[in-house]
Amino acid sequence: MLTLRRSGFVVSCCNMGLYSPPSLHSRANNLEISNLEDALNLFNSMIRMRPLPCVVRFNQLLGKIARMKHYSSVISLYKQMGLLGIVPNLYTLSILINCFSHLSHMSSGLSVLGKVIKFGYEPDTVTMNTLIKGFFVEGKAAEAANCFRKMTEAGCVPDMITYNTLVNCFCKMGDTDSAIELLERIEAQFGKPDIIAYSTVIDCLCKDGLFNGALNIFSEMIRQGIVPDIVTYNSLIHGACKIGQWKEARRLLNEMIGQRISPDVRTFNVFIDKLCKDGLVVDAMKVFSQMASQGIVPNVVNYNTLIHGLCKLGKWKEAARLLSEMADRKLSPNVHTFSILIDAACKEGLFDDATILFSEMINKGIVPDVVTYNSLIHGACMLGQWKEASRLLNEMVGRKIIPNVQTFSVFVDTLCKEGRVDDARGVVEVMVHKGIKPTVVTYNSLLDGYCLRGEIVEAEKLFDIMSGNGCECNVSSYNILINGYCKNKRIGEALRLFRELCSKGLNPDVVTYNTLIGGLCKVGRTQDARELLKKMQASSQLPDCQTYATLLDGLCKNGKLEEAMALFQEMEEKKLHLDIVSHTILIGGMCKAGNFAAAKKLFCSLSSKELQPDVRTYTVMIDGLLVGGLVAEALNLHREMEEKSCSPDSCTYNLMIRGLIRNNETSRAGQLANEMVERGFSADCSTLEMFVDLVAKGELDPSLQPLVQKTL
Repeated sequence: MLTLRRSGFVVSCCNMGLYSPPSLHSRANNLEISNLEDALNLFNSMIRMRPLPCVVRFNQLLGKIARMKHYSSVISLYKQMGLLGIVPNLYTLSILINCFSHLSHMSSGLSVLGKVIKFGYEPDTVTMNTLIKGFFVEGKAAEAANCFRKMTEAGCVPDMITYNTLVNCFCKMGDTDSAIELLERIEAQFGKPDIIAYSTVIDCLCKDGLFNGALNIFSEMIRQGIVPDIVTYNSLIHGACKIGQWKEARRLLNEMIGQRISPDVRTFNVFIDKLCKDGLVVDAMKVFSQMASQGIVPNVVNYNTLIHGLCKLGKWKEAARLLSEMADRKLSPNVHTFSILIDAACKEGLFDDATILFSEMINKGIVPDVVTYNSLIHGACMLGQWKEASRLLNEMVGRKIIPNVQTFSVFVDTLCKEGRVDDARGVVEVMVHKGIKPTVVTYNSLLDGYCLRGEIVEAEKLFDIMSGNGCECNVSSYNILINGYCKNKRIGEALRLFRELCSKGLNPDVVTYNTLIGGLCKVGRTQDARELLKKMQASSQLPDCQTYATLLDGLCKNGKLEEAMALFQEMEEKKLHLDIVSHTILIGGMCKAGNFAAAKKLFCSLSSKELQPDVRTYTVMIDGLLVGGLVAEALNLHREMEEKSCSPDSCTYNLMIRGLIRNNETSRAGQLANEMVERGFSADCSTLEMFVDLVAKGELDPSLQPLVQKTL
């Protein structure tokens, strides 16, 4: 009896949190727990004790396990406690709600809340905060707001943590207006928000590009006497950089330093990252150098950002030098560093350099990932090194790195560009067999491959298969097939696809319009092409240089020189950018129409427009002059071309040789043929035919026959 009464007394006191066995008390409070296994062992020891320890001791253990983020284990142990008849208190249930919230099991969390109310407990602020945070983790902003409303109506008073949680969650959900309203509510209850609330809203506004709004909140924060910290300034600097306000970003940096707030690595990385993304790598390098003056050691993120920026500009060697600089600073590059450099090297055709980097990466013990291998495989495929690409794929699989859709898409795209569409289709079949679903990008590569080979029927079948496989065609898919139809002069089908594209709610892009305008011009429907240009402008899709160049070319080739000249003048009047391509097209059209004076005038105006003639421009003008019998002017222009370091190409030589022969300048034609061969070019079929004809007729000067023989 005495023992029973003592046991009852112990249990009663334990439930009140007044007693626990000394050894258990020591272990639970000192918590000789470094991992989950220790915690479970302690729990098993506790449940074997008689009498059982009080719920407070169990709470201490559950709280410790929850802080170790083993939420599922807490729930499992709670269930065991229930089977043993250990009655939970409010703190136990709060821990449980917290675990369910972290696991995004809010329905279970609400069930526990029901128990809280059933046991006669009043939910406290901690419970409310836990539930609100849990709802936001699940993306249920409305439920979180409703929970806040109901619990405050029930008399649960929110604290600053509650409001800060709500502000943070609203900001993450993109509901900045609600977050700002909460700032006003905090001010009404507490007098003013704290630095956390203000900084959270400022950061959200900056990320949304609402920099002026962020500055207004910042001013209000200063007025309230809240001193900004590095988090606040970093957000504002990021916001200024995001919208290109470099002066304002610099001012904030100086103000920050003036406030004796030292910039950190993130502060400078914000500058460096945005400058690199805008292509201002030189400025980014200057900021990078500034870090040293502030006593800040760059980290791998800073270097990766700069390396990526340089690689995007095609400055691979400069980027590689930064890798050496990292080694000098005893800073270890990571897989991302090497992957950026390997990818850039492969894209520039420097496959050997890429493989050297890959070997260095392996030697340093850095494990390559799927991105690294995809870049190398792409590099090998670009050079036609299919055996090497296959070897890399096998090595990748051997390293337990699973190829992804991008890996196979690289093979498909490169094979299609080489005309090996059947092999590409085989790769797609392998993808499907391995359970890797081809994306629209994969299918588009195959679609383009069929169109490039003129296999429109196969392209049409694939186009239909895509939708059947749950891979909806995008604008690029339509553009590829429209282009295939246009190249085969099937303009009716191309226009039908255009209408289908629009009916599906997809917006035609500039490529769509340019392709159709070119297709219409190809079949002589220049008026329809002009109407389509008007429709394009009306749909808010701005034409680019290629649009006008395509229409100009179509008008010129269809003998509509006056319309072409009128369009050209209209473009000039609208201050639209007319590049060298557009000028070359019109010069060619003028020459074709026999208007050599106008062609020469337009050609001579190029320098005043700060346009430099390219090899195509010179070739078109020289050919036109020879067609017009203006041999001396053509030869002078050829010399000028050489003097201006614009070397003639195969097309220039062949057109000039044929033009000279037509003008009975066979001697000069022979000399030019010799020069052409010495420069590594050869005569095309039309030029060879003319020489053969001259030899057959005996009209070629015998002294030139050895020269011509080289050409033949």
